[in-house]
Amino acid sequence: MKKFFHDYSYNIVKMFVNQFAISIFGVSLTFATTSAHGESTGFDTLTVVVSLLSVLFYLFLIYTLAWEIGAKDKISVDVGKKPYRPHLGILLSLFANIPNLIAAIFYLVATLAGSEDMMFIVRLVATLIQGMYFGLITAVSLPIGGAYVQLNALWPTFFIMVIPAMLTSWLAYYLGHKNIRLFAFISDKPKQEGDAPKIKK
Repeated sequence: MKKFFHDYSYNIVKMFVNQFAISIFGVSLTFATTSAHGESTGFDTLTVVVSLLSVLFYLFLIYTLAWEIGAKDKISVDVGKKPYRPHLGILLSLFANIPNLIAAIFYLVATLAGSEDMMFIVRLVATLIQGMYFGLITAVSLPIGGAYVQLNALWPTFFIMVIPAMLTSWLAYYLGHKNIRLFAFISDKPKQEGDAPKIKK
């Protein structure tokens, strides 16, 4: 475990820093689609779409980071310096999501205890660190017990929100190790006239 943190602590911190940056971005976009009275400037669809775009951008950043880690690890694995661990990506994301999981656990405890004040504080913290989901969990409501309840009032929501990041990191690491590019059109540079053709091995 000590070697694990030595090799990947920087990447874990970078994942969380990316999350926090996109969180601020997501909250800002959500407020931009909301009036001063707290009502949507249009239908809630606008808020949901903006939030989904923030989430997709966040997942794309995770994908590119985990893909690069997988590609670099492949070199070490090929020369025998590291064992091949196909599920390492999900482990990296799990550690990066520890603050989110702690918030989810506290919200569960607050819900079971019926503490409205604690629930409010935890929701605020969770929103600050996972703001890309802010518009989605506030604009979407589910019919429960004869009334519509916002997603951010339900404790399972805060556990579910970490799943997309973990699955994306797992898939990206695996594809990076296999050198399979899903977004090759972004990274590939256009060929310049006179460039020597590359020989495929």
